[in-house]
Amino acid sequence: MRRLISFILVIIFPYISVGLSARIAFSEKFVEWEYSKKDFPKDRWGMEKEERLELAKLGLKAVTSDEGMKEFKEVKLKNGRKAFTRREVKHMEDVKNFLSFFFPSVYVLSLFWISAVIFLGNFEILIWSGIFNSLVLLFLGLFTFTKYDKAFEIFHNLAFDPYSWRFRYSDTLIRIYPMKFWYDGTVFVAVLSFLFGIVILLTGILGKRFLKGKGA
Repeated sequence: MRRLISFILVIIFPYISVGLSARIAFSEKFVEWEYSKKDFPKDRWGMEKEERLELAKLGLKAVTSDEGMKEFKEVKLKNGRKAFTRREVKHMEDVKNFLSFFFPSVYVLSLFWISAVIFLGNFEILIWSGIFNSLVLLFLGLFTFTKYDKAFEIFHNLAFDPYSWRFRYSDTLIRIYPMKFWYDGTVFVAVLSFLFGIVILLTGILGKRFLKGKGA
């Protein structure tokens, strides 16, 4: 039974590390940091950076709260027309529904993982979790960053209706969240997830050595 639990803990760790990293990325700080980059693409239709940033932060609020979604549906551009079409709003509602399952599942599994590791008291679980996390991220990273557009499409087709998330370049969602935004976000999540795994791996190695030295 202990082996089975240990195996499950190792298998679910990449899901936890990616999920926690994604939650950190879903913050206003990340959006502001991304927009502050000198190479962040300008809007080809002339929307000012400040307006884009405010809309981008509102989009984040929309997928993480009911209040934000209400504001998102009603917000208008400076020219007076509604910022987002019904199709764009529908997609953001789909994203909100996805995140309302994804993030809570990450929190629950994180608590389970920590509690089970403490209960079992086996540092090898940390070591193998860190190793498996690195291997999974390496495999996914090789595919994702060599064929990013394809990986982006596959993920969206799996998570959402294949015909619900494709927009024109002139649509506001694409203008405030250009592909570079998502690429940089993916890099951020991948690197942070990898670092989480390294910390867990090193903790396991040091903990095992400590116990070994203590036993000697």
